[in-house]
Amino acid sequence: MFRPLTRKHCAGLGIPGLALVCTLAAASAHAQGYFSDQLGVNNDLFGFSMSELEDSNTDGADEFLVGAPGDNFYAGKVFFWYGGPWVTAIPPVILTGVAPEQFGRSVARIGDVNNDGRDDFAVGAPMSNAGGAERGRVYVFFGGSLTSGPAATAADLIIAGEDGGDRFGWSVSAAGDFDGDGHDDFIVGAPLSDNTGANAGSAYLIYGAGSSGPSTDLADATVLNGLIAEDRFGWSVSDAGNFLAGSEDCVAVGAPGNNAQGADAGAVYVFEGCLGCATPDAVADFTAIGGATNKANSQYGYAVRNAGRWSGDSLDDLAIGAPLCDDGGAESGRVEIIFGASSPVATGDRYVAGEAASDSLGLSLARVGDVLGTSNEDLLIGAPGSDQSGSRAGRAYIYHGGQASQVTAAGLDPYPNVPLRPGTAPDDLYGRTVASAGDFDGDGLADFAVAAPNGSSQTEVEETGAISGFVHLLHSSTGPVAAEMQSWRAAWVPSGDRGQVDLAFALAEPVDNIARLDLNRRVRDARGRLVSETAIWSGPAQRDASGAGVLTTDGRAYRFVDPGPAAPPTGGALSYAVTAATQDGRTLALQDLAGPSEAAPSYGLAVSAFPNPSRAQVSLSFRALDGDALEVNVFDVRGRLVRHLLSGAGTGAWMETTWDGRNEAGQPVAEGVYFLCAHSSEGLRSRRLTLVR
Repeated sequence: MFRPLTRKHCAGLGIPGLALVCTLAAASAHAQGYFSDQLGVNNDLFGFSMSELEDSNTDGADEFLVGAPGDNFYAGKVFFWYGGPWVTAIPPVILTGVAPEQFGRSVARIGDVNNDGRDDFAVGAPMSNAGGAERGRVYVFFGGSLTSGPAATAADLIIAGEDGGDRFGWSVSAAGDFDGDGHDDFIVGAPLSDNTGANAGSAYLIYGAGSSGPSTDLADATVLNGLIAEDRFGWSVSDAGNFLAGSEDCVAVGAPGNNAQGADAGAVYVFEGCLGCATPDAVADFTAIGGATNKANSQYGYAVRNAGRWSGDSLDDLAIGAPLCDDGGAESGRVEIIFGASSPVATGDRYVAGEAASDSLGLSLARVGDVLGTSNEDLLIGAPGSDQSGSRAGRAYIYHGGQASQVTAAGLDPYPNVPLRPGTAPDDLYGRTVASAGDFDGDGLADFAVAAPNGSSQTEVEETGAISGFVHLLHSSTGPVAAEMQSWRAAWVPSGDRGQVDLAFALAEPVDNIARLDLNRRVRDARGRLVSETAIWSGPAQRDASGAGVLTTDGRAYRFVDPGPAAPPTGGALSYAVTAATQDGRTLALQDLAGPSEAAPSYGLAVSAFPNPSRAQVSLSFRALDGDALEVNVFDVRGRLVRHLLSGAGTGAWMETTWDGRNEAGQPVAEGVYFLCAHSSEGLRSRRLTLVR
């Protein structure tokens, strides 16, 4: 029987919501930044899947996708960020699934499958019950519809698995032009398909077409099948380029449950496409079995990725992970690289083993381009079980192109889970997922990402009690990753007959490392021409000050009330620019930050509670912008819903209700800590509640 990864590696992967943060690590020449949740609930699995997406809005920066398949009781979400010189916390597109399909369990760029000149992407929802329990689905989104401030919330195509239990969409990848017809294709794994035996598994090659895109009928796909029961063929899938040295594109499929070399030893199969053929065959052209001494239970093929031109020749190479291999210690893991050739070596040309027992090296792999500038492509490897920075803190490594085999990963370049804030080391599972981020900040250098699906900052723990997680961005330049602005809000507040603008923002750079901040107000006319620019602050932020016209900080964020703005010309816009000078001599310039709307002053999202602590009944107050959809709930410290209090719309004024300390069933809850959470389009606000009995 197939043995899944142990509980040590898989438990507690709860990650909600999002925010965007950036910092520079003084000990590394690599710029670093991260997406993370600040306020949310447990078990979202934020960062469980990630993918770059080729520049869809032609601004010179690639886009980035993050999956959170556990969101909203496993309905799942996918977050889409445009790349660029700076990025705010809220992404322009958030795509949602339907419980319990785990929308976002896999996500991948799949090439231009509808021939509109833009890269498309696919999202796997393998637990979808539509048409059969755990039949699975894949949602396809066309890149051409994302070019003008996307509002896409519905997939362009939905492809359903063949049978209940298949888990179609467990894995998904681009497949090059497998049938040689000039259109990009993609491949989808269904590892529990019973086509050739119970849980033998299948993978489906789905062919691109004209403007209408691929067929949603799997009868039009080429079906690849596992050999025997329990192979779990399709657990991982990948394009493989010209791996077999021909002109045809190849794909690779992992079967980590294959027993040919021992129980759960695993295998990887490579299939070569054809040029202009009507129906490519479904017979494997190469089988990799791994070169480990201890093959049994290794789960070779749990991860498989095209490693690009890793060896420096003109052929694509293949990287294969065996995360439970025991060669370097029990479940230390192993990664092998097989060089592309007409007759590749089935047991690998290069290898590296985990540094210590339970590291699970090779659980995730990513092709990340030429990080060192050596003309060879490099491989990013995750080892989420590593204890070096704390128990199960996790670690990632770069295996540089052409590097010799390594007895352990100690010979690779490490990317440890350096705590970005207190509380971000133990149990993070850093490296559970790794991915290329393309050129996310548009500086011409390769960016890449490492997810810590069980990570949380001390701030998040204090404010919500939730385990949140983060996705760490890195690249090889000396400049900052594009993620300097953590959050930005500009809102009118009443002041006599004119009004003022309340600015609240947070930078990724720590407050103590900011020597000076300059704030400028900008006014543009209806044609976008700059009418005026006024300096409204220059100097360090003040920690013990208040009042309009003074930039204040609480050590984490900034506040400034602009006392002098006038409404912009009809059709025009009010905006702001922030320039930060750091103690180490860098300058961070963030321009054209949106000003408030021209609507009448209104107060934004907030919550309060009294008395707190309380013995019985708590009076709750909350507000949201006029007309904003508003939802108010009480959660426990594990992120479970205790009581739904309100679904309605904000008025801009305070609204009130009470909570009697009872759950949805009307039963009194135990004394302890709870969280009042209000959601609107502005995000989420929460307040800690303490009940005493």
